[in-house]
Amino acid sequence: MKNESASERYMKLFGWEGSPFVFKILPDLFVGYESEMDSLTGSLCNGCKFSVILGPTGSGKTTLMKNLITKIQGYERVFYVPKPPNDPDGWKRIFTEIVRPGVLRRLLSRGMMNDITIYEVGEWVNKRSRGKRLLLLVDEAHESSRESLEWLRTLTDQVENLSLVMAGLPVFEKRLMEELETFRRRIETRVELTNLTLNETRELIKKRVEWMGGEDVKPFTSSSIQYIFDKTNGFPREILRACNELVQNALDKNVSSIDTDFLRESEHHGKRVAINNLEDLPYRQKSILNILSSGEDMTPTQIVKEISPEEYSDSGNAVRSVNNILRRLVRDKMVTRERKGKAFKYRISPKFQTMFINT
Repeated sequence: MKNESASERYMKLFGWEGSPFVFKILPDLFVGYESEMDSLTGSLCNGCKFSVILGPTGSGKTTLMKNLITKIQGYERVFYVPKPPNDPDGWKRIFTEIVRPGVLRRLLSRGMMNDITIYEVGEWVNKRSRGKRLLLLVDEAHESSRESLEWLRTLTDQVENLSLVMAGLPVFEKRLMEELETFRRRIETRVELTNLTLNETRELIKKRVEWMGGEDVKPFTSSSIQYIFDKTNGFPREILRACNELVQNALDKNVSSIDTDFLRESEHHGKRVAINNLEDLPYRQKSILNILSSGEDMTPTQIVKEISPEEYSDSGNAVRSVNNILRRLVRDKMVTRERKGKAFKYRISPKFQTMFINT
């Protein structure tokens, strides 16, 4: 085995050409959020100018946007911006690029494009788009400065056949309400991504496995998929992380089936979660453990108040999510709980308290 390459080991044990669970945006393997996708495509086909996609880190916003590019019809130009610029000149470059003149025209008009001001960009794009429908997708919108958002709203208003789709953390909507109410009122379509269901979690694993030449969800079983769903709460990025962790453990043990016995064996040897390395914990588990590391016993509601508001769109959703995570932490003996009055209060276990002190 020492002389076997990683690809040979994947093929030998699982029949895979490589690792299916590397974190990579793969629009063709997109799973879930069907109603949200239908809402976006329907509104865009009807000429909606302002749309927003909201969701916490790892919920699949970028993958949904890339998948939207492959499905939307009726737009002659589609332009994706991974991160918004923070100055007007940045938007000027993006909007002039959306039109994409031919190479010769581009060379001839370069000087004129440099001469126009940000105030003339809208008119310039209208003349050169010649009535073509344009679609601009802006990711990480929550990182925009106020000035950047004001210019984006103004230019989108000015360009006649342009539709804008923005994706960001839930805090983005709060920023619009507090700082740019005029922008917020222009939003016609709003979709919020939460998490995948158990069936969708299985489908995501299946698509990834088959992408690498595997069969269905093998080597995972129903019990291991349930475990993955419980551990990750259905967040796509955390699903990939958990699957990769289990696969790596299976490779180390030369085991070709990730089933109940494998999970029990891993748990027995302390590998159910990477308890010796906090960095390997899912983001939300680590965040709650960090809050509890202060030493104070806390209710779920008190924990929610300590979480960054950008993580959840409303307090009800936050409390439900935190309760689910706390149940897993109690089960994995990272956290203990005790009823005090009408509520349960949680505290970090001594071992993990020590680990946080030493980090």
